[in-house]
Amino acid sequence: MKVKREEAKGIINGRVKVTGTETKVLDEAYGRVIAQDVVSPVDIPDQDKSAIDGFAFNTALLTELPARLKVVGEIPAGSQKKFSLKRGEAAFVMTGGVIPEGSNAAVRIEDVKVEGDELVIDFPVEEGNLVNFRGSEIRKGERVIKRGELLDYRKVGLLAHLGVYRIKVFQRVKVGIVTTGTEVLEPEEPFRKGAVRNTNFYTLKGLLESLGAEVVYVGKGKDNVEELKELIAQSLSTCDFTVTTGGISKGKYDLVREVIRELGVEILFTQTDIRPGRPLTFGVREDKLFFGLPGYPAACLVNALEFLVPAVKKAMGIKEFQNKYVTAVAGDKLKSRKGRVDFIRVKLSSEEGVLKVYPESNQQTSNFLTVVKCQGLAVIGRERGNVEKGETVEVLLFNNPF
Repeated sequence: MKVKREEAKGIINGRVKVTGTETKVLDEAYGRVIAQDVVSPVDIPDQDKSAIDGFAFNTALLTELPARLKVVGEIPAGSQKKFSLKRGEAAFVMTGGVIPEGSNAAVRIEDVKVEGDELVIDFPVEEGNLVNFRGSEIRKGERVIKRGELLDYRKVGLLAHLGVYRIKVFQRVKVGIVTTGTEVLEPEEPFRKGAVRNTNFYTLKGLLESLGAEVVYVGKGKDNVEELKELIAQSLSTCDFTVTTGGISKGKYDLVREVIRELGVEILFTQTDIRPGRPLTFGVREDKLFFGLPGYPAACLVNALEFLVPAVKKAMGIKEFQNKYVTAVAGDKLKSRKGRVDFIRVKLSSEEGVLKVYPESNQQTSNFLTVVKCQGLAVIGRERGNVEKGETVEVLLFNNPF
């Protein structure tokens, strides 16, 4: 059951269900997806405040320069002391202090002279100078965060800024990972000839946790139907997504598809037209999703980025869940073949304001080092073939924010 790249995306997208919601306090909100619009409960600033340590006054008094104003008071930040300035008066106001009624500007203490109890200003000052007026940053009732946005440290800080402490977020997606293959060793195990390390779990764990997903390592299964069946069944029963690595091609010991059929998974496709990593098994059991990723780490990661990540993001409630690509210019020829979608590992270079991409030295599926060294993946469509030097190409950046 082979499908094209866009068909695969459509099939997956159509089967993803968004998780439920729960309420969290701010220090539990990092990396979560907000399930409500947030409107400001207050004006920020809540009053007209000084942006600096200096003096507040009314600019209408500066009819002749130098102007002399009598300093009649001091207002620290946080003070609720209230008074009005009369004609010819000024007040010392600290940063964040409320400017007195009757004033409409402020000047830095280092820019003026103070002679006794008089402030001397010898330069013109515009109305509003160095004053943060009420609501100039945020108006009460203004929407500042939209439902479906990922709460990073800045947005959590903004919620604190507004005094919003409890928020509704989408529940985290739970992803179970099962590594397959008798030849796979954990990093801490003694090496033996012919074996490979469990690269895929560590790569997927970091990738999925960066999205805010909960990752569970269900275990490593040898090339044995009963052993794999036990592990995959456990994941299907306890996790929203089940992800296996390896065991999905056409080899004698590629047993995953046989196992998931026995477990009642409806297989919707088993191969796409992308390279590296054409083998990709996607299926569903009730509302649980199954992704069988290739075993080669390079192919596993490309498939995870292109198909798994958007699905996890959508399930978590992220509004903009599809991958975003940037347009770049090929600095050298990018080799591709019609009839497949190639993901070419590329290095990036900014040259005279133009983003250019250059192919990494080795594009073999078996080479994981160049996946780590590259900065993005140039995506070449199935109808295109080679991309010549100077032509544009779409690029999926590794450091592009999810």
